Amino acid sequence: MAKDIKIERTQSTILRELNLILQREFPDSEYLNSLTIHEVRLSNDMGHAKIFYSSMDVNSNKDAIKAEIDENLKEIRMILASKVEMRSVPELTFEFDKTLENANKIEKILKDIK
Repeated sequence: MAKDIKIERTQSTILRELNLILQREFPDSEYLNSLTIHEVRLSNDMGHAKIFYSSMDVNSNKDAIKAEIDENLKEIRMILASKVEMRSVPELTFEFDKTLENANKIEKILKDIK
């Protein structure tokens, strides 16, 4: 139980810091500063973190965003390490959050039914 609370607190801290890092540390970036982190899921050993993100720019290319994230992943992790007090910063895996797209599809289907 205490470990669950620690993991949740760490997830919350990583989420907040990653949002700040992407907005402030990459002002010249084409895509990174327009990303929003929605959720962070840490593994039980806190060695891996799955980061779910979306882009505020609806017309942006998902592949180009992913390529830019991969290109800057090491730097993002290094900056995160300087901001978060952890023994070791987890390996970061970024995944596009499809929740909003799915919600829009469901809403469209429901509108079409009426």
